[in-house]
Amino acid sequence: MKVLRLLAVLLLASPMLPAQSPTPDGQSPSPSESPTQQSVPLAQPPATGSVTGHVFLGDSHLPARMAFVTLLPFTAAEAGDKKPVVSSATVQTGLDGAYVMPNLLPGVYYVIAVKLGYVTPIPFSYVDPDGFDNAPKEVKEALSAALTPVTVAANRTSTSDIVLNKGAVIAGTVRFDDGEPDTQAVVSLLRKDNSGKWSEFATQDGLFSSGQRTDDQGNFRLTGLPAGEYLLRTTLELGGADIKSPGTDLPHEPDYRWDIYLGDGVRPRDAKTIQLKDGEESNGNNIEIPLARLHLVSGTVLNLETGVPINRARVELHNADDDSTCTTTEISPATGQFHFPYVAEGEYTLKVTNASDIIPGKGDQKPIRTYSDTSQPLIVKGEMNGVTIQVKPKPPAAATAAQ
Repeated sequence: MKVLRLLAVLLLASPMLPAQSPTPDGQSPSPSESPTQQSVPLAQPPATGSVTGHVFLGDSHLPARMAFVTLLPFTAAEAGDKKPVVSSATVQTGLDGAYVMPNLLPGVYYVIAVKLGYVTPIPFSYVDPDGFDNAPKEVKEALSAALTPVTVAANRTSTSDIVLNKGAVIAGTVRFDDGEPDTQAVVSLLRKDNSGKWSEFATQDGLFSSGQRTDDQGNFRLTGLPAGEYLLRTTLELGGADIKSPGTDLPHEPDYRWDIYLGDGVRPRDAKTIQLKDGEESNGNNIEIPLARLHLVSGTVLNLETGVPINRARVELHNADDDSTCTTTEISPATGQFHFPYVAEGEYTLKVTNASDIIPGKGDQKPIRTYSDTSQPLIVKGEMNGVTIQVKPKPPAAATAAQ
C-alpha cells in the first residue's frame, strides 16, 4: 500500500514539473539553458497617427476624383542635416474626393493634392519627398506661405481638406516650315525664377514628366500652369544608330538634340514670351521648325603637332553671345570626325574637351595620348563640311596625371 500511495503522489505531481528534453549527450539541460529564459521580448511597433480629408475643385466645387495626395515632411525639410524619422506617402482620392493616409509617424507635414489641369503650390518637380528635400529656399518659402502644416500625433486622426484651383493653359502645334506636323515632338517650358533667370519648368503631363509630346497632328496642350512668364520650346531629337553585327566593331552614333523656341528663335533671348494670368488659356502658340535654315556641320579633330585625326573627344557647340550649350556629340573613333546634322544659322563657339587617342577596336581602355581642351569661333550660314579644329598634346607627365 505504501508503494501504491507513493506512485499516486508522483503521478499527481508530474504535470507541475517543467518538461525538459535531454541534450545530445543524454544529459538534462541546466536551468540557465531553459528556452524560456533565452527568449527576447519583441520590440513594440511605434505608435502612429493618420491624416484624412477631402479634395475639391475650386472652379466647379465638385469632388476632385482620383486626384493624387502627397505627404511632404515639414520637419525633415526644416531640420537640415539632423533629419527626424518621418513618413512619406502618396494616395489617391476616391470618387467622393476623400482620402486617408494611415500609419504615419508623428510629425509635422504638408499635404499636397495634384490633379491634371490644376495648380500645385510649388513647381511640380518638387512634389515628392526627395525632390522637396533638395528644393531651393524660395520653393520651401512659397510652400510655407501657401499651406498650413498638419500635425500628426500618435493614435489620433488629423484632418486636412484641400481646394484645387484651375491652372492656366498653353496650347498650339509644332510643324515644319513645309507644313508637315512634327509628331511625338517634345514640348517643354522655361519659367523665370526669382533671380530673373530662365529655368526648366516641369509640367503635369502624365503627372510625372517634364514635358509633353505632340499628337499625330503636331498638337500639344500644357495645363495646370501657375500665373507667370514662360518660354515655349520644342526639341529636335534624333536617336543614334544602334547596329549589332556579330564579329564586327561598329562605331556608336550618339543621340542628337537641338532646341527651337516659339518666335522663330534658337536661343532664349530670341524667343517670344508668353505671359499668363491665373487660369488663363493661351492658344495658337505654333512653333515652326525652319528646315531651310538648319544646316549640317561636320569636321575633324586634328593633332596640332602631326595633323593626324585623333579618335576620341567630346565636341560641343555653344552660342557665341552667352556661351550656353546648344548641342554636343562624340567623334567617330574610326574617322576622327564629328557631325552636327541640324544647326541653325548663327554665331557659335566650337569646343573640344576630353580629347585623346585610343587603340581602335579594343573597347573601354586607357588612352595612349591625351590633349588639352580647345575652342574656336564658328559662323554657320549654310552647309559646312570639312571643318577642322586642332588640339595640343599634353606632356607625358600631365597625361599620366590626368589618367
